[in-house]
Amino acid sequence: MDKYNDFLDAQPTGVSLEAGRILISTPYFNDPFFNHSVVLLTDYEEEHTAGLILNRPLPYTVHEVVNEIKVDDYIFFGGPVLTEAVFLLHNFESCPEASKLLPDVYVGYNPVLLSVIEHKAIPNLKHRFLLGYAGWSPGQLEDEILNNMWVVAPASHSLVFDTPADQIWTRAVARLGKNYEHWLKIPKIISSN
Repeated sequence: MDKYNDFLDAQPTGVSLEAGRILISTPYFNDPFFNHSVVLLTDYEEEHTAGLILNRPLPYTVHEVVNEIKVDDYIFFGGPVLTEAVFLLHNFESCPEASKLLPDVYVGYNPVLLSVIEHKAIPNLKHRFLLGYAGWSPGQLEDEILNNMWVVAPASHSLVFDTPADQIWTRAVARLGKNYEHWLKIPKIISSN
């Protein structure tokens, strides 16, 4: 391959697609929803793939969007599918309705967990509310990866809960190593260069 194609191609990471992995958008993916996004896969099955965008905070609190949930944290845009639905990522292992994605990272909630969050009953409880999700039909995500739209990488508790939203993509790319360093120099909106 020539240097130009090497620069544009997303080198495979060798990380398998499965729930609990992240998708890191390539810097050339100028989709309005997914530009410089990091998506945590919540489901990866033959008939359906779904995930939540981790780094798109909205200018509204959870309570402003869903009056019944008395939480004043900002809500995140989880993706363009089912945008009236609220999803919750958290580290509360005692919620039977939640699915484990990673050590100390779960998705799903019940009224008990909402009450715990509303009353700040557990000081070290970490959580993030999201509106909508990202979804792919069978084979669609695999095609997008082959077309250099995403790379697959391991996720971590710290990336999900401890990294400021505006730094998630940069940190995820930096963790990919030397083959991806040039991504960090490409402008977020390529047409502005």
